[in-house]
Amino acid sequence: MSTPTVLARTGNGEWSRLWSVRSTWIFAIATAIVVLGFATIMGYDVSDDPTGPGPDATAWDGGRFTAMFALFGVLALSVVTSTADHGTGGIVPTLQWTPRRGVLLAARTTVIAATMTLLGVVLVAAASVVVWSFRPSLGLPLGEGIKSLAELAFVWAAGALLGIGLGLLTRSTAAALVSVIALMFVLPLILAQLPYDWTVTMSARMPGSSALFLIFGEGPRDDMTTISARLTLGLWAIALVVAGGLRLIRTDADR
Repeated sequence: MSTPTVLARTGNGEWSRLWSVRSTWIFAIATAIVVLGFATIMGYDVSDDPTGPGPDATAWDGGRFTAMFALFGVLALSVVTSTADHGTGGIVPTLQWTPRRGVLLAARTTVIAATMTLLGVVLVAAASVVVWSFRPSLGLPLGEGIKSLAELAFVWAAGALLGIGLGLLTRSTAAALVSVIALMFVLPLILAQLPYDWTVTMSARMPGSSALFLIFGEGPRDDMTTISARLTLGLWAIALVVAGGLRLIRTDADR
């Protein structure tokens, strides 16, 4: 059987596995509730503000604020879905069904990352519509929306790859969740607050600082740029996927 055929079959299997796990639905619904809940709060606050948020503001700005909560959900979902069958022992029959581990790695990474990216896009787009419904004068310009969602899609895709890589590397949901939260939220914040230049520099090189810069335009260092943030986040994601992929390919599944 040709590699493209096996890859397509494995991708279909990964898609079915992704949505057959109860935790996927729980995390997806919880993320949607949080994102849309904060959008509702922002929309209500904006509707009561007589001065308005500013002449150049649009509803997409409100939706962009919720991207942080969507990112948290994307990270958690990526970790949970990439470690689920390691925790249950289902990885053994999975590898018996797809003995080509490189194919399994490609299919799993692609399906999870694409699904999580789409989920983030849909949630933030919906959040922007919620904000707009409270104050239609803000507007929802299509061009700005496409640009904003495309920029955020990179963050979610890289975040999903980072979560997948850590999941495959640790093979433990708890360990991967702790690691991804530390890299994306805890360590960048702590290092940025310390009164040393080298800790601030380290914070700027963490994936979490780059993600925050791409979402909000602010980072621990003033010399951060969109290009540098994308490179940093992308390199972290690729490195962790490679590390996790090597463990999947080269070591026994039950170790």
